[in-house]
Amino acid sequence: MPVWSLAIALIAVAISITSLVWNRLHSESLFRRTQYPAVAWYQPEISKIEHNTVIKTIICNHGQRDIASISLGAFLCRGFKSEAWCKSELINEIPIKEDLKITITEELEEDINERFGGLVYRDGWQFTERPKKYKTIFRLEYLPLIADTSHVVRKGYYLIKPVIENGIIQTWELKPIPTWQSWFPWF
Repeated sequence: MPVWSLAIALIAVAISITSLVWNRLHSESLFRRTQYPAVAWYQPEISKIEHNTVIKTIICNHGQRDIASISLGAFLCRGFKSEAWCKSELINEIPIKEDLKITITEELEEDINERFGGLVYRDGWQFTERPKKYKTIFRLEYLPLIADTSHVVRKGYYLIKPVIENGIIQTWELKPIPTWQSWFPWF
């Protein structure tokens, strides 16, 4: 093969790569990446109210446009078993610089008992077996009100561990875990 044909092939490859990079840098997807996810999704917070545990989160629109078609879904996992937990559909828009407060659950212990068993209420929630930790997967999906954009999907993985005193669950710890750890059932 002559040297000049190799040179032409290398120039064609260089032009193709440059074209791909240029299109990627100047496409709408870059705009979406720089402006969104400008939706701040704050780590869920746990609080104990009487005998129930409440989990709430806040979503704030820091972007340049309103947000619509928001949904927050959650899965509750233990080991290899995963159960759908909640799905919140919020059709209302989130205007720029405004917060949206979402209650994920008001009865965490009852949710866990309903899906996995192993909890009983006697002067407080107790484990009938060895205390267990649970994993949650939150999936936030929203649509920026920008022409030709698709839904933005973000996932968060958290470990929920009980804090026990005298055999009774006093509260729960919520700890974010990296995505790679979420693939393993013991996390």
